[in-house]
Amino acid sequence: MFYALSRTELARLQSASKQAEFTGAEMVIAIYRTDPVAVEMILPPPLKPTPQATAAAFIGRYPQTSFGSVYNEGALFVQARFGAEVGWYCVAMPVDDDTAMIGGREQFGFPKKMADRITLEASGSQVVGRVQRKGCEILRIEVEPSAALAPHDLSAFGPEAVDENGHSCAEIVSFLFKHFPSPDYKRFDYLPRMVRQVTLFRPRSDVRKGTGRVVVTSSPCDPLGEVPVESVTACFHGTWDNTMLPGKVVGRAWNVGRFLPHAFFKTDAIAFLLGSTESKAPQDANPPQRSH
Repeated sequence: MFYALSRTELARLQSASKQAEFTGAEMVIAIYRTDPVAVEMILPPPLKPTPQATAAAFIGRYPQTSFGSVYNEGALFVQARFGAEVGWYCVAMPVDDDTAMIGGREQFGFPKKMADRITLEASGSQVVGRVQRKGCEILRIEVEPSAALAPHDLSAFGPEAVDENGHSCAEIVSFLFKHFPSPDYKRFDYLPRMVRQVTLFRPRSDVRKGTGRVVVTSSPCDPLGEVPVESVTACFHGTWDNTMLPGKVVGRAWNVGRFLPHAFFKTDAIAFLLGSTESKAPQDANPPQRSH
């Protein structure tokens, strides 16, 4: 192979499964109420807030995947509506594997960044997940499992369904925006695309629900604290077999100006550039206020 696949290899790729499998994924998941004003500011158009401002966070360990990566991941979502459908807009998704970061970000638009450290550990009766990035712990989920998962509990994630093998699952609908800046820095390569992607979450028999705590912390590069925790409504821990289905482009950001404020969090450069700009700006007796 000289950095060019043969026709046989291309044919094998074309015939391979187009969905990612995560077997035996250990996860802590928490759903919480948050600030409706924050959700409204965070959601890019055409996404709209739902009546109750809801966020979801998880930290997972993936020991086996269909694409060869063994890695850990965290995520933060806010609930959103697109037309009549309710799903989840992904705010942040730190990972500790470059293949998982590139695939999730370049193919679907998940806002993945490399983390320093992601852990999931038992601590007494609790299971504690932590995400550290740029020296700061930006996400912590503590769950104390106490009861078996009931079938209706899956509705906290999304519509309950049955997969092609007859297993109960939850359909997690993610709304994502896929975009790349042009080489001249003046525009996008194409109008930002809104992607709808579904992941099937299948709980194993060890998944339990309980009480817990979520801590989201802002750093200059990762403002997770802008999705504050008002009250935790559901917590889960256990092992899942998940299938990530192919996504579909369902919209465009026709008004680029309205989308632009949401377009700069794929990398950490924005924190440096804003900091540099502000430090060099002349001091104003009445500096402009920045809303959060």
